[in-house]
Amino acid sequence: MIVKTTNSLMKYLRDKHKININGSKEKQQLVNIGYYHGYKGYRFYKHNYNKIKIKDFKELNAIVNFDMKLKSILYHQIMQIETIYKNRTLQILIEEYKTDNFNDIYDKGMYAYKEYSKESKKYIQELRHRLYVFNTIHASITKNYRKKDLVTHYLNKDSKVPLWGIFEIITLGVFADLIRSLSKQTREKISFDLDIKSQFDTGVQFVYEFVYLIKDLRNSIAHNNPIFDVRFKNNNIKLNLSQFLSYSTGISNINFDTITDYFILIVFLLNKFKISKIEINKLINDYEKIIYELKSAVSVDIYELIIRKSTIPKLKKLQLYLKK
Repeated sequence: MIVKTTNSLMKYLRDKHKININGSKEKQQLVNIGYYHGYKGYRFYKHNYNKIKIKDFKELNAIVNFDMKLKSILYHQIMQIETIYKNRTLQILIEEYKTDNFNDIYDKGMYAYKEYSKESKKYIQELRHRLYVFNTIHASITKNYRKKDLVTHYLNKDSKVPLWGIFEIITLGVFADLIRSLSKQTREKISFDLDIKSQFDTGVQFVYEFVYLIKDLRNSIAHNNPIFDVRFKNNNIKLNLSQFLSYSTGISNINFDTITDYFILIVFLLNKFKISKIEINKLINDYEKIIYELKSAVSVDIYELIIRKSTIPKLKKLQLYLKK
């Protein structure tokens, strides 16, 4: 294997990819963003075959900076949503089942599979899902013994780790899996408490579908993967969920094909959770600011590939939604 120096990589970008890159400043920027993380990670939009027509290294650097700033402004908000979601769900479960023991809740309330006939594939699928959640949560407890003080504390006392402790150690995806396994009645109570109950959601699925959507974005941010082109999207978004968001916000064509649609979801949830509208409006303004910074730093073709024509109109409607 031939190991290339930074100078060699710069020459390779010039000769092979026809990207203008020169000087000590751009050399340092390439070192900072990394050839493999920076160039290889940001040279395409969504799919490796969909190359971005970058002619100057300044454009590549601008795309990376846009993505990094986007992660920065979204991460705190996603963590806030996760905290609120878990705390309010926890409270509903404890009040509903009069226990903080996960095994009791598993026995008493995690029977979403019973909503389907025993002969159906859905029954088998949801029953297997329930078993998966049980095994995953207990595996998380095992994994965190001697690693997390709260887990070690309870197990060393021969006690069960309480539900609030379990919520501290499970991933956002497992949390969504748990909600999915709950009875429809309990999901309705959580949905009502979070103020996301809707006539669009006859199966009461939004309460966990929203978490799955947020989870995909959160994981990409946590692992410092590109998010500007939503390449992290790995599931089919239900049409009724998109229709619900459009109906609620007054914004059409929400399909989660762009990061702006995920941004709309985050603003929607923050508003539902009674976060200050001043804080939410600042979030929108921060997003607009980095969009215009990108516009001034890349070609029109690159800008229009990353930022769709519908983006700014959607943000204006989002601001109107907050005024209601």
